[in-house]
Amino acid sequence: MFKKFIVVLALVVGFVIMYYQIFQPEKVAKVTTTPDNDIATTLDNASISNKANEKKQEETQAPSVMQTEVVKGFLQQRQQLLTQLDEIEDCENNGLCSTNEQDPKQAMFEQEALFVKTLKQLQEMHQTKQVFDTTYTETIGKYLASSLGRVQLQAIDMFAQQPQDESNAEILINALSDSYDSKVMAKAMSVLTHYPKQQEQYENMLLKTLTTGSFYVSRTVAKEVRHILNAQNITKFEALAATLPEKTAKAKILKTSIDDYKRDKSN
Repeated sequence: MFKKFIVVLALVVGFVIMYYQIFQPEKVAKVTTTPDNDIATTLDNASISNKANEKKQEETQAPSVMQTEVVKGFLQQRQQLLTQLDEIEDCENNGLCSTNEQDPKQAMFEQEALFVKTLKQLQEMHQTKQVFDTTYTETIGKYLASSLGRVQLQAIDMFAQQPQDESNAEILINALSDSYDSKVMAKAMSVLTHYPKQQEQYENMLLKTLTTGSFYVSRTVAKEVRHILNAQNITKFEALAATLPEKTAKAKILKTSIDDYKRDKSN
């Protein structure tokens, strides 16, 4: 009986050992493969995260790159126009302006038209982008002093649309001192009223023009001066009006402007 019990016990133990050897490796295999799956998942997540970060970085850098390209394109286009202006200066020698011995002024008129066209293109560029840097300001100043009337008018238009620039205001005032173009004077006067720091210099230029300026320009000043008369300068213009020959057109127009100012002030 005891021997049978030993045999049965041995069979049970053997069965247990066989069961353990057969099924335990699968359990071990499952345990050892799990960390690899976790690492793979972690790498996948890191890759996704990196791609997301790269995309975000690209989106952040894109406007900067685009802005750089825009600025580069703007500067290149402007330089082309500035080069054209330099070439127009020498148009009689480089063939941009035709020469006509019977009509020497033809080349001047062609040059004037080329200047105006190119300056308008330059103005449109800067107005569109709202760029008013030193290069643009200096270019305006150069052509404010032009001896060509239409070019000067175009430069005044550019000057009027840029932020206030006192250096260009002084350039314009000095250029007007010797002006023979009444249209230029009229347009400039409407712009210079916005420069109070140059007011005294501006008024002295007008007084000089009324005294010694050309016939048409002095008449224009006498008429347009009503827009700048005030309590501080009225005495100066009244004193000048008293010294001008009474029968001259500019004297009559100036006195009318002064009377209009006084009448408006009294109402």
